[in-house]
Amino acid sequence: MRQEEKVISEFAKEIAERISRKTIAALQKVKDIQLGDDSGLKNAWDEICFQVQYEKSFIWDVYDETVRSFVFAYIEELKTYEKSALWFQTDNGWDWLYENEEEHELPPIFGEDIVQYIVREYVYFKAGGWENHRLRAFFEHLRS
Repeated sequence: MRQEEKVISEFAKEIAERISRKTIAALQKVKDIQLGDDSGLKNAWDEICFQVQYEKSFIWDVYDETVRSFVFAYIEELKTYEKSALWFQTDNGWDWLYENEEEHELPPIFGEDIVQYIVREYVYFKAGGWENHRLRAFFEHLRS
């Protein structure tokens, strides 16, 4: 990896981390949950973590769309060069970068590529390893 690619990658990582933290915080404020009060889970983030770690429910698409809408909204707040740095982390972004090395114009930016990248590589990755007492208690309840 060339130095400029490493700089872009690190810059993008910081932005993606910030967006994923904001998304998680927003989801923790969503109290309208579907698994019911007896689950012990208290917010949408708890439910997403449970579903990523255990089993996706029949309404997973609703959760996924909620996550994507938060991420998209935060991406829209970014400056163009920040969006470009994020897009360069996607497959389409890297392909464009290598095919257009001599270009001096900014690339076309495809927001859905960026959303997919952040949701998959950051938000759901964190959900897969997230732990708290509510999740532990619910997993224990399921095992008994």
